[in-house]
Amino acid sequence: MRADWVKLRLRFVEGDHLPAGEGVWAEPVDANDGGGLYRLLNSSFIAPLAAGDVVRAQLDGHGRLQVSDVVEPCARTLTVVGYPDDAADDEIAQLWEGWASATGASTERASGMLYTVWPQGTTVDRIARLLAQSIGGGEGWSWVATWMPRDRARDQHHDVDFEVDLEPPPMFETDYWAPEDPEWAARGVTDAERLARIQMLAGEDPRVMRSLEHGGHDIVLACLDRLTLGGPPGASTLNNRLLDEP
Repeated sequence: MRADWVKLRLRFVEGDHLPAGEGVWAEPVDANDGGGLYRLLNSSFIAPLAAGDVVRAQLDGHGRLQVSDVVEPCARTLTVVGYPDDAADDEIAQLWEGWASATGASTERASGMLYTVWPQGTTVDRIARLLAQSIGGGEGWSWVATWMPRDRARDQHHDVDFEVDLEPPPMFETDYWAPEDPEWAARGVTDAERLARIQMLAGEDPRVMRSLEHGGHDIVLACLDRLTLGGPPGASTLNNRLLDEP
């Protein structure tokens, strides 16, 4: 992962069939710390957005980069193919490797689906022939969707909420005060801005507070560093056993 890659958040409209949001990786095209233009590095598994599409993102109330516009879909076609639960990993890999060998297509796999971005110039007719040859009438296999660039334009995204969520995260009461915690000075953390960030994390996320109460300062520090480097919100460093203790 390159240092300038960032995680963007797709926010979805409220509905029983949709999650609150989805994270996608992107690289900056014309951006600063507050947001800007980004090129997606992977496709969405929920909305019709393909790796290569250029979007605009802005900081939301949680300090995350939220997608606020689709600026320019790339000149590639995105398809979704469903595969059966009993499909072998080798069989699935052989399929997308065959597509890559034939056209240079790039495929991602998630939740029983293959999301493939086909290179510019690959016609839908050729894609159809390749899919017919590879999955044919195989039981449980299906060609689920095809999204051309025009199908991924801003006005086609009825499930995406492009309004930036400026609501700050809820705070909970705590007597903890990071600048007075000697464990931070012992770790060389004395910068006021960094201590303020730790204090904010402790006030926003009960997991952070529980970790500090159990002496997990290194875990919190690792989480803070990951967030500072642009890692995904809710960093996996917090998924530690001690955080589940009462």
